Amino acid sequence: MDFQSSKPERPVALSAALTAPAWTSGHGLAATDAALFVVDRDNGALVRMERKSLAVKATVAVGERPEQVVVGPDDAAFVTVRAAGDVVRVGADFSVERRAHLGTETYGLALSADGRTLYVTLPHDGQLVTLDAATLEELDRMDTLALPRAVAVSPLNYLFVTHETDAGLRVGLDMDGLPNTDDALPIGLRQGNPADFLMGRTATLHQRRALAATIDQATGGVFIAHVQASPGDSNDFIASATGTSVNGVPVDQPTDGGGYGTTAQAGATFDIPTRPVEVSVTSADPTGTVAPAQIQNPVADPLTGEPMTALVDQPSDIASSPTWSLAIVTGYGTDNAIVLNTASQDPMRSPLAIIDAGRAPRAVAFAPDGKMAYILNDQELTVSSVDLTPLFSLPAAEMDDFGTSFATSDAFAEAPSAMPMQMEGDLVEPTRLNAAKTVAFGKDPVPAQIRRGQRVFTYARNERLSHAGEFACATCHFEGTEDKLVWFITDGPRQTPSLAGRLLGTAPFNWNGSKDELKSNMEQTVARMGGAGLSKSELTDLEQFLLYGLQAPKNPNLAADGQLTAEQQLGKTIFESSEAKCTSCHRVEQDFTDGFSHNVGTASAVERTIWELKVAQGQDPGREPGLLNTPTLKGLFYTAPYLHDGSAKTLEEALDRTADTMGKTSHLSKEEKSALIAYLKTL
Repeated sequence: MDFQSSKPERPVALSAALTAPAWTSGHGLAATDAALFVVDRDNGALVRMERKSLAVKATVAVGERPEQVVVGPDDAAFVTVRAAGDVVRVGADFSVERRAHLGTETYGLALSADGRTLYVTLPHDGQLVTLDAATLEELDRMDTLALPRAVAVSPLNYLFVTHETDAGLRVGLDMDGLPNTDDALPIGLRQGNPADFLMGRTATLHQRRALAATIDQATGGVFIAHVQASPGDSNDFIASATGTSVNGVPVDQPTDGGGYGTTAQAGATFDIPTRPVEVSVTSADPTGTVAPAQIQNPVADPLTGEPMTALVDQPSDIASSPTWSLAIVTGYGTDNAIVLNTASQDPMRSPLAIIDAGRAPRAVAFAPDGKMAYILNDQELTVSSVDLTPLFSLPAAEMDDFGTSFATSDAFAEAPSAMPMQMEGDLVEPTRLNAAKTVAFGKDPVPAQIRRGQRVFTYARNERLSHAGEFACATCHFEGTEDKLVWFITDGPRQTPSLAGRLLGTAPFNWNGSKDELKSNMEQTVARMGGAGLSKSELTDLEQFLLYGLQAPKNPNLAADGQLTAEQQLGKTIFESSEAKCTSCHRVEQDFTDGFSHNVGTASAVERTIWELKVAQGQDPGREPGLLNTPTLKGLFYTAPYLHDGSAKTLEEALDRTADTMGKTSHLSKEEKSALIAYLKTL
């Protein structure tokens, strides 16, 4: 692969002036001097392994679908149990000492630096709960931004919360370790990786999937792992539909949501491969100020020649070394991890190594001395140990081996920090690392076909699935849900639909309703993604996983016994009434769809314009704009934004825009409309 590349900066040993214990951020596994504590999601257990030999020493059941673990200074372990909405404390004797029910679904957790206070996120409740670590007594509960995931606690009396589809949050802590809501500050995630400024593409990027965070050992700030997506815009749709750009300039290849390509900017051309979704890491100091990005060509992988950051898909975790300027980000969709140099002003500028791991690595932890890393391989129930000491003495880069472009371009004006001059003595050769040992921590209870289908769904380097192995289904559909983005494809603007719990019995499929069989729809999707085509067995396995392997999020609006509140019952009555006519299309007995397409007046102006232009030019305009497949209403509580183009941010907005075209709700009072929405959120 031919592009101008750079070299990473040399990592450095950290001083002991500031130490954030490993328990200040939660992960799928934790390392102590003697042991590893591994979350076994599939078996609902916490496993203790001897750290050096990886021998399994004990297993304790904690509940269905545990997610993260931290181990405090007294060797007590704390585990979030998602399906139950619980957090448990496992004592030094490796038995469950205490359990606290917190809400619908727990996810991330972290302990304060002194180990006395525990913080837990509840994504679908949109809350952060503070507990006494010894007793699990609830001390505080605060609202966060939407879908909180990871939490990390700085020894400088701040905590950081990441959110799946929004900015981060920095919250001050009082003397008792309680969050101070008056000292809460949103943290905007970085807008572009170093090479993006060379290509002038930063304005079109959207930050998503901020699932993991770790404390910066040098500053007490935070590193947040996330993705940045380039879903296109109306100009892309016009170019794709008509063969010209918005300014009438011909395009050679119509776009369908992005892909590898080159960009010319103001006379300077940078032939840098890009993907529709790229891994990224945001660095923020303790005040929440985001470090400026720096312009630079990518670092090339020594094995494949690709940009090293392009080798990682679906970032699932990030951890920072206690002794060196290193952070490791695991790539769930690429069976690897990337090592970044945190001493660099911009860690994304200095990837040092790719670690080849097992299937679907979802968590990483450092040994207390920083010499080893441990990676949890989710789809094979193993842990890999990795020797990091080669990174401490990487060979110096030679000036003849690399080059940095200094072409004059307006793109440089976008960057907060100009391209630095790389000096030979500061730079090293990137490398590859392999696991020293890989050991199973449990038996896989998942049926073989479901596991194979999961593999097809998540593995991004499968060229039968996507062009050049750029991405996988899970790149956009995290855990079968959605990225809440609108992608501009050849059919027009289409928001990513959620899949988990919403496919069985809801044919036909896709927004156009053009495929009666799920396999046929999958084949169409693979073709649009540029894949060579899945085998028959892959299609069958993937279909079974989509139908039976994905777990829909638990609904915080529905009581455990399924009973409706008085308001929800009123909404149900309205929904089923002959006046509202909701069930004329969203039939209860058909999983709230009818299998037909309707035009309820939601076509966007650009869709109508393109359709009329094609008619005027004598071209086949295709389907009438706005004629769309009736979507199921299942899971509405978590599938905002609404309508095919994501133009309705709330259910109320969706009802207002279609008050007399999608059933009839214009006659409802404010209270009745609120009741209808309350019922819709229970489905």
